Amino acid sequence: MRNIVKKSILWLLIITISFASFTVFAENSAAETENVALTKEIEKIINNLTILSRYQEVNKESLYKAAFEAVFKDNPELYEDVLKAMLSSIDENSVYYNEEEGKKFLQDLNEEVTGIGVNVFSSGGSIIVSEPIPGSPAEKAGVRAGDIIIGADNIDFRGMDFEAALDNVRGKEGTWVKIKILRSGISEPLSFNIKREKVVLNPVDYEIIEDEGKKIGKIRIYSFTETSADKFGEALNAIKLEGINNIIIDVRDNGGGYLNQAIEIADLFLKKGAVITTEDHKVNILNKEYRASGKGGDFKVVILINGMSASASEVLTAALCENGAAKSVGEKTFGKGTVQTMSQLANGGIIKYTSAYYLTPMGNNIHKEGIIPDVKIKNSTEPIDMSKFDMFKLAKTYRIGDSGKEVELAKRMLKEMGLFIGEVNEIYDENLKIAVNTYQKVKGLFPYGVLDITTQMNLYDTLKTLKVEVDDQLQTAIDIF
Repeated sequence: MRNIVKKSILWLLIITISFASFTVFAENSAAETENVALTKEIEKIINNLTILSRYQEVNKESLYKAAFEAVFKDNPELYEDVLKAMLSSIDENSVYYNEEEGKKFLQDLNEEVTGIGVNVFSSGGSIIVSEPIPGSPAEKAGVRAGDIIIGADNIDFRGMDFEAALDNVRGKEGTWVKIKILRSGISEPLSFNIKREKVVLNPVDYEIIEDEGKKIGKIRIYSFTETSADKFGEALNAIKLEGINNIIIDVRDNGGGYLNQAIEIADLFLKKGAVITTEDHKVNILNKEYRASGKGGDFKVVILINGMSASASEVLTAALCENGAAKSVGEKTFGKGTVQTMSQLANGGIIKYTSAYYLTPMGNNIHKEGIIPDVKIKNSTEPIDMSKFDMFKLAKTYRIGDSGKEVELAKRMLKEMGLFIGEVNEIYDENLKIAVNTYQKVKGLFPYGVLDITTQMNLYDTLKTLKVEVDDQLQTAIDIF
């Protein structure tokens, strides 16, 4: 009975936070009809008390305050629940973290984390991989940009709070987690058994490209962490020492990070006084304009973007392109144009909330719109080189515990398809069983994880129809110089 009372109290408190949000909850379940009626009744009572009470000091704020103080006095454990409800009612990027969750969140913004090693963001209630960290367990396992993580260790994430879901992916170094993902083009969910490791993120790397007598410095920004601008500057200086002023900046599959890092990188290419971006707040006095300091060098720049380039990636892209300092090549960006602010609470918790839009130098709000590139181009595909793969002899069925060259062949084939994770060797292990089982489901075969003759025949035929991506976007960028 006490739990029912607590749930009712929590519902009453949430009602005082935001009446507008409950129509959405009501659409999710017929069981919420009674709560919607309660919402309307409480709203009516509060409005009447505000208008009809004889006392001048009675207003909505005083009534809410009294309700919170009274309920929290007897039910202090509801504090976190109410804050979570309050923040999540703003938008999907606003959230309350208790002390433990806050520490994990801050760790994820650092460059050394323990987990599977993916950069993710929330969109429409889904956990989307913007990019696996290079060299991470996730990348080795075959997780790709654009994958949607829908579960871990038999826990379904759909409908779950973003951070609560991620807590099930994080864990101690050396432990295993089985994640389930949805991938475009594959009807069945894919399962990956991944060992958590300590992952060190290098947010920036670079290379020198030589093409038809041209030398070009290509700088890849994987994420905007607290040292991205410094590392970008180091890469740019190394390229300058080679006498190169043709620069390609690659922010494809970069989901963003710290806004100030994008601003500092943009400053390296712009003339003094050029607008980099503007924070557009509800209260105009809080608006803030960021301008270039004048330390920009003389470079010819092309920036590579795609549908997974978001947030700080879009700030950098707009700053360079709208100021005429770069051309953009690729596909329309994701369209996340909001700024989040973090505040530390006395109890050790953190509130992160959307505090502003950021506007491009020309004053455009690209939230949910994205940035259209100057040169639109999608990467093409070409057939897989089948000379690397033999045909099965079709003489033996393989299962867990078996070994041999054909087991290794199956692993290489399934890895090429993005279905196999783990070490490619001659041992039929649990990971291969999972990959074979997934493949059999996708192809409508009997899904029992055994590499039978029918599965072997289908594997080879499927591989012949697959194509690998060709980086036409990069080649187009190179051709601009």
